[in-house]
Amino acid sequence: MKFVSLLALSLIVSFSPLQATPRASKGDSKITKNEAEHIALKNHRGARVTAAKLEKLGGKSVWVIEVSGPKADRTCQVSVDAMSGRVISDKKSGR
Repeated sequence: MKFVSLLALSLIVSFSPLQATPRASKGDSKITKNEAEHIALKNHRGARVTAAKLEKLGGKSVWVIEVSGPKADRTCQVSVDAMSGRVISDKKSGR
């Protein structure tokens, strides 16, 4: 009985890495949400990410990152290409 349970446990453990995907992301994006947030914050020192979502714009997957300044008087919406990681747009708006 111990042999059978040990065999079953070893099979489960051996196949579990096949299902784990550390870079799992939505759809056809190479850039993860975390990477897109870091890209958006490069040009906004001291700011924080307040929202992030993956959208389809013009047939492309784009991360739309909302960034708030340190005093929270201004917000910016940064669009990051989900395949290349390039900043597509950086729109500033006052609150």
